[in-house]
Formats: sequence, C-alpha cells, structure tokens
Amino acid sequence: MNDGYVGMWDSWAKKRSSLPVYDLWLDEYKDILEENKDSEILDLGCGNGANTLYFSERGYKVLSCDFSKEALANIEKYIPNTKTMYLDMRNNFPIEDNKYSLIIADLCLHYFDNETTIKIMNEIKRILKNGGVLLARVATINDFNFGAGKGKMLEENYYLTDDNDGTGGYTKRFFTLEDVNKYFGIIGKVEAKETSMLRDEEEYSKPKVLYQIKVEKD
Repeated sequence: MNDGYVGMWDSWAKKRSSLPVYDLWLDEYKDILEENKDSEILDLGCGNGANTLYFSERGYKVLSCDFSKEALANIEKYIPNTKTMYLDMRNNFPIEDNKYSLIIADLCLHYFDNETTIKIMNEIKRILKNGGVLLARVATINDFNFGAGKGKMLEENYYLTDDNDGTGGYTKRFFTLEDVNKYFGIIGKVEAKETSMLRDEEEYSKPKVLYQIKVEKD
C-alpha cells in the first residue's frame, strides 16, 4: 500500500459521511458477545463504523480503530459515546500484549501482501488473551462481483486493481480456504464458512462473497 491508498480510503469515508449501515452477521455469535458484555471489544479496521454502531446500539464497549482519519471522524460524529484510535495495521499495533478477549476484523484483512498479512496475524495473536476470539470476514476467490481474478496479479490471488480515480489503484487478496487456514491458523483454532452479505449501500448493491471466520487463540 502507498500513501495514495490512504487517500483513497479518506475519500471513500468523506463520500459516506453519514450514519453507517450494518448487517447482522454478528448475531450468530451472541454467546461470545454476551461473554464480553463487560469488556472492551476491539473493532479493528473499522471503516465508517458499521460494526461499531451494531455494538453501540446494544450497549457494548468498543474501541474503533482505523488508518483513515476521515472514517474515525465520521464515527465520532454519528455514533454517540464512541472511543476511537488511529491504527495502521501495517505497523506494530500500539496495544499491549494480551489486552483483548474479543476482536472484530470485518472486511479489513484482505488488502495486504503475504508478508504483511502474516505480520498482522501475529500482532492480533499478541494482543488477544489466551482463549480470546477473533471474528472476521474476508473476500473469497468466488467474490466475482468485487474483483476476484481482476487486475494485475502480484501474488497468487492478490491483485492490484485498475486505477479509476487517480489514486493509483489498490491491492486486494481473495482467500481460498487453504489461505484462511494458513493465515488465521497463526492465531489459533480456525472455524470458517463461505457466506455472502448485502448492505443498503452503493458499493454493496450486489452480494459480496466472503469467508466468515472465528479463531480462538491457542
């Protein structure tokens, strides 16, 4: 990723300066959420705060982290009683070891090369408590509506998209089940299934095909 990539996400956030829209994928994990009712949840790569809003409306404490300052500003503007922190996942996380028992990483872990993805997984493992859980979603190789197999291939199933907005394009990884186990297995025991999502937003006018993942730290 380059500085143009950060600019692209800031531009994306500015265009969506409003209350975010969420889907209900986290409902499937109500038992895990209830276990963390009194603990702070980390919303990693939170974007404009769809999952942050989900948690806020249900009375959970959440720390929303992203490297787009515009996205964080939107969260602070539209979601009451929020706590935000700037965090660039390409760097070491400014979070102490064994801090969180629940981390959410929704649609934010499929933008990195092999080396960076491995680094991020190790950082997530570091800040998770033993027995802690990561809940995540990433694009699959079947996500044809959103770029699977398109652009310049940099690594297997990892592409540089075409430049349509002057940012120089951006990179995106499309996971196989083998990839899911390879990367998320760094953290611990992996459960994954292929699913789809649709939100009432322009960029999600067609279903996204995803792996929905639960990882419990060893």
